[in-house]
Amino acid sequence: MRSFALVLGLAMACTQQAAGLTPPADAAPYTACADITVRKEIRSLSSAEWKAYESAVQQSQKDKWVDWFGYIHNRLAVYAHGNSNFFTFHRKYTRDYENVLKKYDSSVVLPYWNAMVDFQSPSSSVVLGSEYLGGNGNSDTNCVTDGLASNWNLIYPENHCLKRQYSGSGSIPAWHSPEFITSVLQVSKTYADLRAGIENSIHGAVHLGLGGDMDTMYSPMDPVFWLHHANCDRLWAQWQAISPNDRTYMYDGTDSSGKTVSLDDTILASDVPVVSVMRLGYGDMCYTYDTIQAAKGNATALVKRQKCNKSPDQATQAVRNLPPEVLSTYYPSFASNKAINPLENEMPSIVPGQPMAADVKAAATFVPPKPNEKLRGKMPVPSTLTNKWITMMSGNVTEVREIEERACAMVDALNKAGYLSPYMVN
Repeated sequence: MRSFALVLGLAMACTQQAAGLTPPADAAPYTACADITVRKEIRSLSSAEWKAYESAVQQSQKDKWVDWFGYIHNRLAVYAHGNSNFFTFHRKYTRDYENVLKKYDSSVVLPYWNAMVDFQSPSSSVVLGSEYLGGNGNSDTNCVTDGLASNWNLIYPENHCLKRQYSGSGSIPAWHSPEFITSVLQVSKTYADLRAGIENSIHGAVHLGLGGDMDTMYSPMDPVFWLHHANCDRLWAQWQAISPNDRTYMYDGTDSSGKTVSLDDTILASDVPVVSVMRLGYGDMCYTYDTIQAAKGNATALVKRQKCNKSPDQATQAVRNLPPEVLSTYYPSFASNKAINPLENEMPSIVPGQPMAADVKAAATFVPPKPNEKLRGKMPVPSTLTNKWITMMSGNVTEVREIEERACAMVDALNKAGYLSPYMVN
């Protein structure tokens, strides 16, 4: 088995003076990246980009990197979940994996999966089809037999095929909607707030929904893991970029031992401090996301606050038309009746539904399906996390149930207002 030191070697960070946003006085500065790549939503990749990514992943699996990352996650999971280590550990962890893939093909960039878009009927998403990541395991063994990881054989924690078992039964209940994640982005005032809101909602729902290996501590052995955690990282990055001067280096809450966290803390399984991953575009964090506008020489942050949307899209307008008491509770930014920073609004994130959309000339003008009027006021309540999952993730039951209660209450309020989600088309 290769030494994890090699992975760490791929994530070296410079300590030269950085231009731009000044880190806290006691934090080491990091130099700006010369080249910043853009992580895209999987459905917006071209066929060439997808094939390059697929090939690198297949090679990494043959070289047992998939098993190695599964081993590392399994050993550290109790420390990396249910506390403030969640975002920081997984940011470096996904970057380490991306750097491994780049050793096979330097053009490869880790994509993300915006699973919220598919919240109504996750199993029908093209992302879980044969063109991309494959679907449910077969009925006899739960082995995945189509898509990127078709017939994978893994050696950790013992020899086995890659397994999926949708929600343990063969079907996946609803996940958390773009409407709910938009609410989390708007109501979260601290890093700890955001971590709890994302980890205990869409993060856990996707893991449990796919089941099989994703419902274990060695879940990185399923290729869905990386795209899913890239999406969680994207949401953190967007939240940071909403107010970069305040949030880029905001790090609060406690670690797994209950100790108050600090930017000087060493990231799990590494020799680098937390501060080294806080700012995208600096040190080894040489990437951004397609939903974030990368700054070129901007002195305030890697990501600039995009121009406020003065002409809200139809989906956003539907939310803004909700009763004032609903807006003030779940969408304080919308309630202010001011121009909205696009980074705290997941509502316009509908992506083309066809695979390899970048190959289609008409993709730029693709019009998503119209919402089904018969489903007005019938938004489903998102699935809840099991006690077994919460225990495995070292989660706080009270914290988890409070997030779930808020999600249910939001759905109830929207349904009572006769709201029709633009994502409910089936």
